[in-house]
Amino acid sequence: MKFLACVIVAATAARAASAPTAAEREQIMSRLALLTRALDELRAKHIDDARLADIEVYHKAATWILRFEEEFFTPAFVPNTLKVLDHGLARAADTDFSWESKKGRIVRAYRSKIDGSVQPYGLIIPESYDGSKPVRLDVVLHGRGEQLTEVSFIAAHESDKPVAQDFITLDVYGRGNNAYRWAGETDVFEAIESAKARYKIDEKKIVLRGFSMGGAGAWHIGLHYPDKWAAVEAGAGFTETKKYAKLGPMVGYQEAMLRIYDAVEYAANAQMVPTVGYGGEIDPQLQASANIREKLEAEHVEPPQILFLVGPGTAHKWEPGSLAQSNKFIDAVLSKPRKEPDHIHFVTYTTAYHQCYWISIESVEKQYSRAEVDADRWGDEIRVTTRNISRIAIAGGKHVVIDGQSVDLANFGLLMKTPEGWRRAGKAGRYKKPGLQGPVDDAFKDAFLVVRPTGKPEHKEAGQYVTDTMEQFRKEWAKYMRGEVRIKDDRSVTDDDIDRYHLVLFGDLQSNKLTKRLAPLLMRSWPAAPLVPVLIAPNPLNPSRYVVFNSGHTFHEEEFKGTNALLYPRLGDYAVIHPTLRQVVRGGLFDTEWRQLLRPMNVKP
Repeated sequence: MKFLACVIVAATAARAASAPTAAEREQIMSRLALLTRALDELRAKHIDDARLADIEVYHKAATWILRFEEEFFTPAFVPNTLKVLDHGLARAADTDFSWESKKGRIVRAYRSKIDGSVQPYGLIIPESYDGSKPVRLDVVLHGRGEQLTEVSFIAAHESDKPVAQDFITLDVYGRGNNAYRWAGETDVFEAIESAKARYKIDEKKIVLRGFSMGGAGAWHIGLHYPDKWAAVEAGAGFTETKKYAKLGPMVGYQEAMLRIYDAVEYAANAQMVPTVGYGGEIDPQLQASANIREKLEAEHVEPPQILFLVGPGTAHKWEPGSLAQSNKFIDAVLSKPRKEPDHIHFVTYTTAYHQCYWISIESVEKQYSRAEVDADRWGDEIRVTTRNISRIAIAGGKHVVIDGQSVDLANFGLLMKTPEGWRRAGKAGRYKKPGLQGPVDDAFKDAFLVVRPTGKPEHKEAGQYVTDTMEQFRKEWAKYMRGEVRIKDDRSVTDDDIDRYHLVLFGDLQSNKLTKRLAPLLMRSWPAAPLVPVLIAPNPLNPSRYVVFNSGHTFHEEEFKGTNALLYPRLGDYAVIHPTLRQVVRGGLFDTEWRQLLRPMNVKP
């Protein structure tokens, strides 16, 4: 009951025009209490966690809407919240787990590795599905919904109506409205993996589709991960930041990092995946696919399978004839066997996006500059040309000619570029590599742990800034990334935590025990008081994980509330912050070998 009391207190913090009456609140709280007890009983029975998530997601939906009461946007949210709880109670009582074989529209869930939160996803299971053979999966990314919550998502994706299709549809929640960036990007793949664990999915027939914000997400995820999809369909949306968000001049390192998510920069990857780009003739978001088309023309790239469609006289929606053409295109693509290509042309600007079939770009010479690989294979022979690449992994083949140089591979090779030329190498060493390349915001795409200081800060103003920043991150994560931040005191962090999580340390050398332990291994000196350092780097105690100092996401509530294109990094790999002025004194990016990591940070305030 202590948990429910906390919910009631949190719910009083904000009111909405359609907030529940006292009687309605009593109904919600009563059913929530029943579901809480039912979940406790199921945990005591050690029910499989995947099944528990399928039930717990209803509890989470009701809990979150009470926590953020302003999310009772319309009168429908009260009855929908009660229905959500009824569905959860029905599942909790269902000892046969019959929802697992249900057809039609159904909501399921998974527990995210990022923060341990339960996240929903919607499914359409056709009547024809019997699990005897692998089936096609269409992954659908929704558009921005100002009234999107767990409650409204669940209400929209549960129905007993029969569905006339012969494939499975997966509707991604994406942790709300973030254009499938950061944790929202991870959600796409976690939801897919959850569905694949429960249904027999044909790996070679996974289609990515989205419209509006979902179209932006489809362009982004489709072109960053071109080997994951049988086809990509992107409608409307945006494919670059500055013009779409009407931004003026930016700090140099901020502008460079726009290339993380600006899909137009990755247009050439459409050569590797059949793609549909659509926009209505009178929809300003037609510009998204126009950007891609213009980029391909400027680079003289002609993808073998790409279809650009314009809905005549149509605003911000699919025109029926264009949708029919898109469906026909995708069906034709899926009617042919999908084979791993012997020719690869792949572009990236960061090792966050490094893989295309049997080629992996393991490090680049200059971060956020165009890195490019063109590769052909004939049996065991492979020929590769590169641009702005310092390490590359090649799977299969025994021999490669790379940039004119002959190197033996022995079926798998990680090659490193040296002043003398390319040679085989190991993965050891500190360099920016896939999953460990920064910037600060990258730490929040995977499992992380916030480490809270327990000591007295060296400087009062700096200490207050750190406390405020940590609390701001906790609140914004809950509201806009739909989960709870894992938090531990510095003295409670275990070796298992260091092994499992990116560590996000708040505090200074005096107030945080782990900061005191790790900072000397990464910095020559702590900035002079009252300045506060922000930093991301490989953790010296576990080089396969990050350590972050004094920062959560570097964008905040204002950006979450605005267009999703604003969710780009405001800081790079490091910064020095003046706590009173809340200004960056110095900031930037480390080089690709993290060599600038040990530069002095003792800037004067």
